[in-house]
Amino acid sequence: MIFLLDATFPPKLAHALQELTERRDCEFRYANDEFGEGAQDEVLIDGARDRGWFLMTMDERITRNPAKRRAVMEGGIGTFVFTGSSLPRRSFYKIVAFVMAIAEEILEHAVRTKRPFIIGISDRGKFDRLDP
Repeated sequence: MIFLLDATFPPKLAHALQELTERRDCEFRYANDEFGEGAQDEVLIDGARDRGWFLMTMDERITRNPAKRRAVMEGGIGTFVFTGSSLPRRSFYKIVAFVMAIAEEILEHAVRTKRPFIIGISDRGKFDRLDP
């Protein structure tokens, strides 16, 4: 399982998660490292689709923009969207702590939920299906 974190996350988060994970079947990649700095959502969506990766973002617009939403769903991508407005304003360490606190549940959803899907994750760690 490979999770692509987009540029809405701090650059070091994917690296920190990769170092901290105990699962050999799980990898975390950062969008700028994989597709170049400033890669557009469409490039990330296509890249995740072509590689069979999961996508993680703090950009809720991906769920509201009909073309992007359709591309995620038609591309068969498992997408996790952090929907809370406070997470992006937290310090790096608080973001890492929050993501680590829910990482096991993210992995469980990735394994048991048939793709495509869009799952929202609130600031309180509540998971909700956002796809129809």
